[in-house]
Amino acid sequence: MQTDKTGFADALLRWHETHARDLPWRGEADPYRIWLSEIMLQQTRTETVKRYYETFLRAFPTVFDLANAEPEKVLKLWEGMGYYSRARNLHAAAKLVAREMNGEFPKTAETLRALPGVGAYAAGAIASIAYGERVPALDGNQARVLARVFHITSEIRTPQVLHEQAMLLMPHERTGEYNQAMMGLGALVCTPNPTCDDCPVRAFCDAYAFGDPRTLPVKPEKKARVIENRAVALVLHDGRVFVRRRPAKGLLAGLWEFPGFPDARTPEDVRACLNELGVSARFVKTLPRATHVFSHLEWHMTGFLFEADAPADGFVSAEALAALPMPTALAAYRREAEALLRGFPKTADT
Repeated sequence: MQTDKTGFADALLRWHETHARDLPWRGEADPYRIWLSEIMLQQTRTETVKRYYETFLRAFPTVFDLANAEPEKVLKLWEGMGYYSRARNLHAAAKLVAREMNGEFPKTAETLRALPGVGAYAAGAIASIAYGERVPALDGNQARVLARVFHITSEIRTPQVLHEQAMLLMPHERTGEYNQAMMGLGALVCTPNPTCDDCPVRAFCDAYAFGDPRTLPVKPEKKARVIENRAVALVLHDGRVFVRRRPAKGLLAGLWEFPGFPDARTPEDVRACLNELGVSARFVKTLPRATHVFSHLEWHMTGFLFEADAPADGFVSAEALAALPMPTALAAYRREAEALLRGFPKTADT
């Protein structure tokens, strides 16, 4: 059973006029601000992005300010949002736009794809909202709406496979508003457990006509996460704690951490690993366990507290620790370190 799709866009846009979410970037015309919001919205809840978005704009009001920022400051302001490659790509794209494009963002979805970190979804969102290009912004929300409207029962591995269906519904005007309306519909009404009685476009929805919208979209089965057991070493000396920077590529690239050692299980294991880093230390006690879940990986961590025998490079004060960008995965041990350092007198870092 297929419903007539004529009038879908008009009905959706009328709904959007009164039900659009109150977001800091709503109605924004500045491509820089639109780009910033769209990159942040990838893999992060809207409510979380609101706070980070406003903080970033205070620190970097223009693409030139962001381009000229120290990488560590960008990572620090991103701290807690995860998927840190977005922050590194954000900074790289800002430098490209500021230094090679005189601050002018590309004006089509195709040319926007040349910017680091800008995929098909972000390119479509920016091009339609900032420049009015008739191109879809196919994210998970829009894919869910389309799979139901067209009653697509085959497996959907990526939203981009629905480009043809998206274009069938897309109006020739108000394209940016339309894409935002589709996102809003997927976030507020056409959710994984949809409230079809509240849907402004249910008359155009084939899945609603069939009576099975909750079964769609059909997604590929998720792979089981890899579990990695890790020891985390808090090494103190004279009111400072030992930290190191993660490699420039890979998971959590460029962030600072308390050294972690996969598969180290005992204090003796950890002490041997620390010796390889040039740090001689004596074991004090075992710290509580902590777990952090990534999209593809789980860290099951046990903390070990050590006291270093002598000062060495890499030891920082509580004040310096607070300024370093560190992964949320280590938040429990960061709090532990801050509590341990609190009683020491302030010292200047060298």
